[in-house]
Amino acid sequence: MDQEFKTPLAEPPGRSTQHVTVRPPTEDDVTGLAALFSEMQRHYRRPVTDQQALEAAQLACKPPTTTFDPRVLIALQDGQIVGSVVMNVTFPAYELTRALYIRDLYVSASARRGGVGRAMVNAAARLTYAEGYSALDWTTEATNDAAQSMYESCGARLLARFYYRLAREDLIA
Repeated sequence: MDQEFKTPLAEPPGRSTQHVTVRPPTEDDVTGLAALFSEMQRHYRRPVTDQQALEAAQLACKPPTTTFDPRVLIALQDGQIVGSVVMNVTFPAYELTRALYIRDLYVSASARRGGVGRAMVNAAARLTYAEGYSALDWTTEATNDAAQSMYESCGARLLARFYYRLAREDLIA
């Protein structure tokens, strides 16, 4: 995806309008994305080492080269990375097509409630259909009312599905 998406964000009266740019990351974004990933992991109460965050950011900043490589977008405000969305390719999807699945969408605490998440969802949807995928799907915690409201404000539909996980510690011997 070559294009950037600049979106004016809602500001309280008397403040200048800020813009968010959503684009794929480059090698120049590794350090900033590593910092965002560290913040994200602390937010989820799953802190990682600086090295782990750096390695994840290096992977996320590599452009996709195969069909099933993850797709990553970052959101910037005033030159700072304030959000990321990581999408995995799923197959088979609707009518044996490929789709994208948002594995994680995160907005920095300093940029929440200002339209950054909405800008990332909209950019992810444009990337999905521009690259020929059939759908963009994701889940959220049942108790995350703010995220659900934001997703619905983007035009997303709530599907009647359950989300399951079988973690290592859940395996029955």
